[in-house]
Amino acid sequence: MPSDGRRLLLITYHFPPDGSVGGLRWAGITKYLARLGWTVSVVTAAPPVGSDAADSAHVERCPRLWTFNDYYRLLRRRNQRSRRSFPDASSVPRSSKPPGLLRHLRAEVAALLALPDESRGWMFRAALRTRSLLRRLQPQVLVSSGPPHSAHLVARLATIGSAVPWFIDLRDPWAVPVTKFCESHAVYRTRSAHAIIPRLERLVFRGAHGVIVNTPALARALAASYPDLAVACVPNGVDPDCLPAPAPNHYSGLGIAHAGTLYGTRDLGPVLRALRIFLERHPEAGQAGSKLRLAGHADASRARAFQEEVASLGLEQYVEVLGLLPRAQALNMVSRSRLVIVLAQQQDLMIPAKLYESVAIGIPVLVVAEAGSAAGVEGNRLGAIVRDPADVEGIAGVLEGLWRDDSRERRPCPVPITYEAIAPLVDTLLRRKWGSGPAPSGRAVDPCGVLESATAGH
Repeated sequence: MPSDGRRLLLITYHFPPDGSVGGLRWAGITKYLARLGWTVSVVTAAPPVGSDAADSAHVERCPRLWTFNDYYRLLRRRNQRSRRSFPDASSVPRSSKPPGLLRHLRAEVAALLALPDESRGWMFRAALRTRSLLRRLQPQVLVSSGPPHSAHLVARLATIGSAVPWFIDLRDPWAVPVTKFCESHAVYRTRSAHAIIPRLERLVFRGAHGVIVNTPALARALAASYPDLAVACVPNGVDPDCLPAPAPNHYSGLGIAHAGTLYGTRDLGPVLRALRIFLERHPEAGQAGSKLRLAGHADASRARAFQEEVASLGLEQYVEVLGLLPRAQALNMVSRSRLVIVLAQQQDLMIPAKLYESVAIGIPVLVVAEAGSAAGVEGNRLGAIVRDPADVEGIAGVLEGLWRDDSRERRPCPVPITYEAIAPLVDTLLRRKWGSGPAPSGRAVDPCGVLESATAGH
């Protein structure tokens, strides 16, 4: 490793080509940082897939080992559905809830087995690998990106006794503030999680030089909760090289696409009810082959609710569940559609990364989120259509408007959202000696203007 130049060591559980959306942010940033003169090394749990030689980073793959919790969940899933698609509502087993104390005890035990997150079994091995790389590569800066937020614990363990500047990248909130979306996860509702997760967050924040977030709303919330913490906002973006070319053949009728995981507060119910209204008003659209197509995984409760609502509305022939698809196939499905759905209900501080991909492809995007939420505000900035989850009539109006307007021209995003444009801001941020003093009380610090540029269009 040469002694001159800029050297970055990144810790992230997900990284291409593992297919997870969680790895796209820093895959894009590091690609363009390399073109700005950075030498990048990555510690990840993502397995290699074929010839996965990265052109922008040296990747150290540290596989995750199975834990007791993995075997426990395997036993519970033995007779459940394949993850390739949603099951029929009747085939999803309804969990039997033992009464009272036993139910709470089981939830607490399950939380203890799962904490701190799904990267359990990787954390300590990754910390040892990172310590070795710190000695060998001598990077000028270290970044840990989560979720899974255990990446920050890896960095905390690895930097004991080291003077390397370390920055935490929070793609989603961790412990503070606790949002309704977080509370929808069973683990976050347990006493174990309430006791452990905030302490872990404070532990890693004390050891880091600063925190990077991807929404101004989360930056302000963290600055209010941690007045001495330096916080900067670097928005998500998209790498145009990873997007599909315009589809030569589109779906017949009004093709509607949703690509992503259904979990937490994400609910396709408003879209289904709006689709029912639209088809009743425009039966010719149904005859033309209009469909809602889904690619991705749904947890058991969301799959059951979705299938029950499809059946109750009589939409079986207008809904196609494709299950888990390779990334290229999911993007092709989006590219062939007339409308892309992005769900962000009750995600006040979070913006789904899928929003940027969908907007960059140039297909009309409908963001189902509250108007004042981070996703709602960002959707308006990027030129997407934003509708409140309760505004079913408004969602139906969007479908009608697209049906009347048969134009299939790609819509350019009104603001730059590429990682090529974002990387210079990150370059400035990492090269500055940021975090040497406490942040002014009650506001986020943004040493390179990222926060101001990100909020100017809001």
